[in-house]
Amino acid sequence: MIIVYTVIVIILFVLFYKIKNKRAHELLKQFPCYPTYPLIGNAYMLHRLNDGLLLSLERLLAPYDRLLFWLGPVPALILKKYDDIMTVLNQTQDRDTMNLLEEWIGVGILNAKFDDWKKSRKMLSPAFSSEMLVRYADVFHEKASILVDELKGPADRGEIVNAWDYVMNTNLETVLANTLGTSIEKTGKDAKNYCSVLHKTFQNLTTRVISPWLHPGFIYKIYLKLIGQMNTIKILNDLPEEDLSLIRIFQAIEEKLNNVRNTKKAQEYVDDSPNSIIDLLIEKSAKETSFTKTRIRDEAVQLILVGSETTALNVCFTLLALAIHQDIQQKVYEEIVQVMPEKDTLDTDDCINQLKYLEQCVKETSRIYSQSVLVIRRTHKDCTLKDNKIIPKNTLVAAAIHFSHFDPELYKNPSVYDPEHFNDEAVAKRPKGSELVFGYGPRICIGAKYSIISSKMQLAHIIRNYHLSTNIKEITKNDLNADLCLRSKIGYPIKFTSRQKAK
Repeated sequence: MIIVYTVIVIILFVLFYKIKNKRAHELLKQFPCYPTYPLIGNAYMLHRLNDGLLLSLERLLAPYDRLLFWLGPVPALILKKYDDIMTVLNQTQDRDTMNLLEEWIGVGILNAKFDDWKKSRKMLSPAFSSEMLVRYADVFHEKASILVDELKGPADRGEIVNAWDYVMNTNLETVLANTLGTSIEKTGKDAKNYCSVLHKTFQNLTTRVISPWLHPGFIYKIYLKLIGQMNTIKILNDLPEEDLSLIRIFQAIEEKLNNVRNTKKAQEYVDDSPNSIIDLLIEKSAKETSFTKTRIRDEAVQLILVGSETTALNVCFTLLALAIHQDIQQKVYEEIVQVMPEKDTLDTDDCINQLKYLEQCVKETSRIYSQSVLVIRRTHKDCTLKDNKIIPKNTLVAAAIHFSHFDPELYKNPSVYDPEHFNDEAVAKRPKGSELVFGYGPRICIGAKYSIISSKMQLAHIIRNYHLSTNIKEITKNDLNADLCLRSKIGYPIKFTSRQKAK
């Protein structure tokens, strides 16, 4: 009897949902969609192909520029043409995670609803201003110099190593220093363990998003326990909590808040110039009472999570591309030597900005190996495309930016790694916003310039000191996979040879 009642309830739920959303369902019929089952939807197809998310998406999207998926009862429309993507990004405000990430990474600039996000943007914008980027320059230089020293061992031994093992640690340390004003060593943590946890977190959350049966929180927790990864979220969230310097920061917030509240003229309250993002948030929160300690902590976790992974991936893919394309690497090296004749002289405002060709390489890497494969939005009103088809209100829309970056209408020979795609003339010919790695519209990435400068600093130091080579001839589609980020299945195998020895 229980089974019969359950079936009846499910049928009634499906009927009620269809009636309630009749107009939206009728509008969505305009878009191609693979066979769909009630409650389950058809996102299961991304699992069934066993090729990984990236290749599965590519095969399913191949015949279409627009493709509708159903995450259970939730519609998700994937777009891969530039015009469609621009229309949606300009007409939508909310990134939408269907409340699947909040329990694990809190609420912050990455996933907050638009009105709440504007508070994050207002609070964090000064942290990515030109003045603060200058303050971060010393950290960029210090961590890049340490990375060069760490690569000396494998270089002396003539080993081919996975660059990720070195670059990710450096980026985690860099983000921690600029975000919290601390480091892994000072917290007593194991950097490699924390990096591994970040990777597993991205994988698990991606699996959850495309698996409707994992959307309920209690089921997802059971799933994590079954695969032995329940502790990953705890480790992720514990880093800031257990860091004594951050605990002291929380105490400082209380003191500053009380100080302001007890001062008749809040504008008389003066704080020292911030040296880290947390310092700046503390200063701002002393006057913005709605920005709580918990919110500051969530912003820090999200900046660490996203900032370390995305920049590390860009650096690793760029290193591997330059190791494969020796002619491009030589041109980068000649530019670096011209700008910084002495190895230890590098200035963010001067030298880094002069490395134009290196920046073209960084951007070309972001185009071909875009850190984000999909950018998710939710329509807060009906959205009309150029052919007058309507995406109804409350639809998830996924901008397939990885695939749009291979549009021959935007890029000549899009499958070829060519930094000239980003010379001044080529950029001027393309429509605004065609480079979507940092998004577009109201929710464009706040840390775009930070990421580019950090990447250039690391690459400049490495290439100034080492010649790069690899045992692979090219990076194929079969070598790539995606969770929330695009990754290499084969790692980033590179041999670093000291340029002094090479001489």
